[in-house]
Amino acid sequence: MSSSFYPTLSRIIERSEEILREYPLCTRCLGRLFAKYGVGLSNHDRGVMIKTALALKIYSEASMSMKEHHYAIATNAGDQVASTYTKLYREPITPKPCYICGHRLTRDLIVEIARTSCELLRRHEATRFLVGVVIDRGILERELELVTKYGTETSESIKRELKREIGKAIMELCSLTPDFNIPDAVVMVSIDQSFNFKVHIEPSPIFYYGKYLKLGRNISHVPWITKDGSKKYPISVQEFIENALKDLFMASRIVIHAAGREDVDARMLGTGRPLVIEVKEPKRRNISLQEINKALAGHSSTYPIQVTVLLKTTRSSKVRLKQESKKKRKIYRVVVYSPVDLRVEDLRKIEETLANREIMQRTPTRILRRKKDRVRTRRVFRVLTRLITSRAFEAIVYCEGGLYIKELVSGDGGRTTPSFSEVLNIELKPLELDILYVED
Repeated sequence: MSSSFYPTLSRIIERSEEILREYPLCTRCLGRLFAKYGVGLSNHDRGVMIKTALALKIYSEASMSMKEHHYAIATNAGDQVASTYTKLYREPITPKPCYICGHRLTRDLIVEIARTSCELLRRHEATRFLVGVVIDRGILERELELVTKYGTETSESIKRELKREIGKAIMELCSLTPDFNIPDAVVMVSIDQSFNFKVHIEPSPIFYYGKYLKLGRNISHVPWITKDGSKKYPISVQEFIENALKDLFMASRIVIHAAGREDVDARMLGTGRPLVIEVKEPKRRNISLQEINKALAGHSSTYPIQVTVLLKTTRSSKVRLKQESKKKRKIYRVVVYSPVDLRVEDLRKIEETLANREIMQRTPTRILRRKKDRVRTRRVFRVLTRLITSRAFEAIVYCEGGLYIKELVSGDGGRTTPSFSEVLNIELKPLELDILYVED
């Protein structure tokens, strides 16, 4: 046994006496002040040990000269020490309620909170959980007053103890697993001045990785609401997915995070655009990919949108998807109108001039109202062209993500350079735009 054991124990008893002369404390709140002492002990266990040692000390010191001191300790220490005092001095006393919790922080309270939590977690199909606790300010201020006054650097906060003990009780009662990284739900416990409690569940969002095709035009990425509050377009990709999945998950909302976005009048074809679907506050979690894709396919008969969910993913994937979308390569098809007749030689000039060419683009005038005016560069790797009529041609553009294709055609009044229009010195106009490929 360490030679420092007895001096440490002596200091604990001495400090406990000092505190209990002024503040009445229950077993758990006293033990919490010395939480850093003892391995594998609960705060209740520590409190019992300290109060047992105090009872023995009072017994060994019993004398009329010590009676007043012992009375103060016994009144504030509770039944265990009060009983010893009564037997020694033959004088009954009534212990005072705990200064911090009023003797309301009990094992029964913790178990009751855990039972309520278990029931709510089951309703949300949660198997991994985290506990959060909000405690009345008055309770925290009383605890802070005591800790500050006596400098008990060995103490643990009541909030931390409750989080741990409630978590342990939930594990025991409903065999669920605590998870500090990716819980299915957070159990939020609110405790008022009288230690009445309320429990509510904050379900963690679920994330799925998938791809979508937009087979028609005039479909926005998210709902486009005009100044008068009406929708400019009848459907958006996000609304399509939310309509298909919200009730299935019993979720409050569903949002999407895509690797970029195409214009409203552009189609998304080929293998589709990668996206992450975020299901917010779901009450159902255990839904198979087959069930999800069946629900999505059912809505495709109404709208020209197709979505396929490929796998379950994590929150970090939505950030990564957006960041990497700027680096991913894309292939576009654009139909271009010319006010004058064109020759095959004109199209070859576009192909040759823009092959592996860096393009400088200022923010397009059409989106200046919602984006800052800045200059950025993107590379065109290759352009393939085909005459459709003497005044219309098709261009396949293989380029870096983030390149504004309409402006690559028109030049946007010189804000994009070089451009198709600049190469031919003709004001060309993009008529139709399709995305054929987005690098995964």
